Amino acid sequence: MENRYQYFWDTMELCDWDFEGDDDKVLTPVIQHLSKQSDDLIFQFDDLMSELLYHLDTKKLADQCQEADPQMCDDTFLYSRCVALINGPAYYESVRRGNEKNVWDMEFESLIYVPRKAWAQKHHSPDDDYPHIPPLSLETGSNQNGWK
Repeated sequence: MENRYQYFWDTMELCDWDFEGDDDKVLTPVIQHLSKQSDDLIFQFDDLMSELLYHLDTKKLADQCQEADPQMCDDTFLYSRCVALINGPAYYESVRRGNEKNVWDMEFESLIYVPRKAWAQKHHSPDDDYPHIPPLSLETGSNQNGWK
């Protein structure tokens, strides 16, 4: 895993797994930490998260997801990719290589809202006012090379 992702992984270490099963509570320390950072660091976290999700957006992995969940839709594939990130860099790499078939039975949607929630908390603003759009989309099918 490239060192450029270290800021993302280090920040994710703050998750509070005492609240496993309540995704928002698991992520509360991450949001609180990010809300104390500069906007640039919040946006950097968002960019890194989106890039990591983008790299998992491949036909091979979507096929695995659909095998596990025949009712798979774009959102379920995205939320399952979030599980790869919430479980750290080693697990992420294993998912990326196609070695973690159980990931497709789980989801962690709350992760995608962390940067906007942190920014909103910092600025005492609604998260709908979040001003940043990462250069890479995390949406399913956006990694065109991964779907060839």
